[in-house]
Amino acid sequence: MKLSIPYGNEMMPLNLDGRSIREVSPKHVSAIDDVLSKSFVSSGLESFVSERKKLLVVINDHTRPFASGLLERLPLKSNDVTTVVATGSHREPTPEELQLLLGGDAPPYGGRVVIHDSRDPNCLKTLGTTTRRTDVRLNLNVFNSDGIIVIGSVEPHYYAGFTGGRKFLLPGLAAFESIEMNHSLALDDKAQILRLEGNPVHEDFMDALRMFGRNDDIYSIQLVMNNNHEIEFASSGNILSSFRDAVQNATKKFVCEIDHKADILIAVVNPPLDIDLYQAHKAIENVKLALKDDGVLILVAKCSDGIGNRGFYDILSSKSDIAKAVNQKYTFGGHKALRITQLLQRAKIFAVTGIAPALMETISIRPFSNLQNAVEEAVKLKGSDLNILLIHDAGVAVPIPKT
Repeated sequence: MKLSIPYGNEMMPLNLDGRSIREVSPKHVSAIDDVLSKSFVSSGLESFVSERKKLLVVINDHTRPFASGLLERLPLKSNDVTTVVATGSHREPTPEELQLLLGGDAPPYGGRVVIHDSRDPNCLKTLGTTTRRTDVRLNLNVFNSDGIIVIGSVEPHYYAGFTGGRKFLLPGLAAFESIEMNHSLALDDKAQILRLEGNPVHEDFMDALRMFGRNDDIYSIQLVMNNNHEIEFASSGNILSSFRDAVQNATKKFVCEIDHKADILIAVVNPPLDIDLYQAHKAIENVKLALKDDGVLILVAKCSDGIGNRGFYDILSSKSDIAKAVNQKYTFGGHKALRITQLLQRAKIFAVTGIAPALMETISIRPFSNLQNAVEEAVKLKGSDLNILLIHDAGVAVPIPKT
């Protein structure tokens, strides 16, 4: 069997030489042309816009899927509009990435464009402290607008349960220190993929949203998209109900039931989540439940930006007692370092990336220049009596084994 596997914007060959392989991927639904229009009409977008003079449009940054052409569907041309890119703790988008997000050099409705900077105290204002002691400081623009239009995509998230909805505020438009404090809650065993109830990270997000207290001034557009970044589902209006509806749809789409665990698991990460190792690590967390103990997980992600945020990498490469260090004093990325360490205790991780091999070896991830070599080496380790599972779009797919 010969396969062609996505690798960045290219394709990478894989010849299985007669070996069988199981393939799973998120359920694909063709884009529906009028899904946005129907959602906007039923939830009163035009009325929301007409009643407010000063609007803030919040969009995802370049590390999240974003539906091309969506902004031109918003009826905002006569309003005073600011568009803010909710970067959270991520770097600012390049000019080319910003063009893709905006659909051109500027939003189709005009107005200012602001890139959130979580480390700039001059653009932040204190909101208060959550019940889990996260000090919340937010981008000033959320306080200076009559209405906020939030555009989010909803997919499974390995410690927040799901992306989207309430995340626009914290971490999307929050101070770095606020994000760090919130992410420390990911060390809790209840911070799990697909879980919202009892999840301390999600509940901290919700606390911040309640503290902000302006749900009537928020118009939410929550999307579920296919791997072509086309809209399959849209729910809009109230920030809570739109998120809830999108979570239900995303669960049906992204959760893939499989018969049994695999000896070798290939996790293929599609753009934009393959931008760096910090982001691509999400795929490892999404799929690890489908890997047998003593198995081999092969991550396939271009990682054109390299490691990305180095917090987790620096902790892993220190060779210290990771669990002890992270629990004694949490620093940004500690949750990722701990989870990678825990997986390495029961399995091997190979990676096909563009990152320098020496960097990967430092954190006990074995580097390969191509998928063919990685698979052949994994087969040598596991022997002939094995099963291989290929997860397409592993950055969002969640394979759940029956046994």
